[in-house]
Amino acid sequence: MSGTAARRSLVTTKSKPRRRSFGTSMGVTSIIAILVILVLVTFAALSVTTSKADLNLSQRTADSMQAYYKADSAAEEKYAQIAEAVKADPAGWGSEIAGLGVTVNGAAAQTITWTQPVDKARNLEIELTVRSGSVERTRWQVVPNGEWNPDNTLNLFTPGQ
Repeated sequence: MSGTAARRSLVTTKSKPRRRSFGTSMGVTSIIAILVILVLVTFAALSVTTSKADLNLSQRTADSMQAYYKADSAAEEKYAQIAEAVKADPAGWGSEIAGLGVTVNGAAAQTITWTQPVDKARNLEIELTVRSGSVERTRWQVVPNGEWNPDNTLNLFTPGQ
């Protein structure tokens, strides 16, 4: 090899200085990963909160329905006793149901009423009509206990308090 050829090979084999990367692609990836993790944690927290609220609502609904069906069952038993007394003695059934805690009104078509407590906020109001030896349900309705009082207060933010 001649001297010129050797120089050419040295020139061609010399590498150009590399530019150093400061990890910008790594930083963007880390930021995206952190944001994705934050979004997933937020959705997980919302999911847990919603599940807890749904569980509480379901429990309150189940308790309410259990109280209603307990009251309804007691009212059905009383209704069956009244119907049996009327069927057994269409003219003198009044004395047989005197101990049941019901109110009897009317002359020709007699009305029997009573209130069966459901829970602390509701009652089951029952009204039966007795005509010619048969008992008909006139009213079987859940009504609120007491009077409804709306909350008219507005708790607004007042600066300085």
